[in-house]
Amino acid sequence: MSLAVVARWSVVAASAFVPACSAAQPDTTASMDGGTGADGDSGSAMSDSGPVLDAPGVPGDSASPADGAAVDTGTVVYGDGGTSYGTNGPVSYTTTALPVTNGSDSFTVNVWIPSTSGMHPVVSFSPGLEQPSAGYTPYATRLASWGFVVLMRDDPGILVSGDTVASDLSYTVGTWLPAQSATSGSALYGKADLAHIGLAGHSRGGQTTLVAAEGGLLGKVEAWVGLDPVNTAYSAGTAPATNLPSIGIPTFYIGAGIATNCAPVGDDYQTLYAVSPSPSIAMTIAGAAHPQFEDVGDCSACVLVCSPAGTANSQTVLDDAIRYLTAYFARELLGDSSVGALFQGAGAPPDEASGAITIVSK
Repeated sequence: MSLAVVARWSVVAASAFVPACSAAQPDTTASMDGGTGADGDSGSAMSDSGPVLDAPGVPGDSASPADGAAVDTGTVVYGDGGTSYGTNGPVSYTTTALPVTNGSDSFTVNVWIPSTSGMHPVVSFSPGLEQPSAGYTPYATRLASWGFVVLMRDDPGILVSGDTVASDLSYTVGTWLPAQSATSGSALYGKADLAHIGLAGHSRGGQTTLVAAEGGLLGKVEAWVGLDPVNTAYSAGTAPATNLPSIGIPTFYIGAGIATNCAPVGDDYQTLYAVSPSPSIAMTIAGAAHPQFEDVGDCSACVLVCSPAGTANSQTVLDDAIRYLTAYFARELLGDSSVGALFQGAGAPPDEASGAITIVSK
């Protein structure tokens, strides 16, 4: 969201947005018995009775994964998605909420943890400005079901500088996560594959994750995904385009086909893609608008603030964004080459042929 709408956003956040979203929170009750978290997206549901899958044929497994599905080999989850990542995977997961303190900042990180043994790649996902994790739970559940540990903090609000959010993110991923992974008794003990970490974010979350990847997490993460990210320097923060040419990792932009006041032309994902080093991909979802990259049912005020509205079906936009984001991280962090350089194995050719998406790369 650009600074031109910051004042109006803060008024809406104080009056309409916060009450509308505060009741919708992710499942933060620890469920460390091998059950699964609730599936909030349109993929196949996962129930508490679902099997915890290890390597195929391991004694005690009550079921085997579908042909081509990613499985946990007991060390790091690798594999071939086989289903384009458009539905939930075979891995059960648990959810919990853990406290983090970075100097004077204290906050809660919502965590999704695959129940299978061994280490798993990590994706840290940052919500948009004033947004709770609840609006992005479908991304977390999809990723966790394919074997990723997912970290997600509620956005701390417009009064907190984007640079402060980026600093907290750098601390969480670069210091807190390794400590938790090495601490016996932690829910993350032995779970995080620290050599395979990705960052993702929507709107302001895209801005802060880029700033972190360019600075405090430079050299510590392997890939980044932005959902209609912006180049705005929130609350005297850093505009990410400044240091983007030296980020040193692959980047993937999933942008809205309709420019809005929340991600205006000249301050949007196209601006960031233009200065991103190779390899980089920019995907545009036709008819999509800025708020449609989160579950708008969990945050109706997002639609009130951002205009104009999208012409595409909101659920379809969300489904496509989840599928391509998951496929990208499966390729970059899991080594799933079946995804293809331009998502040939994740459904891109028919989507392009229908006009639903366009893709450019460098």
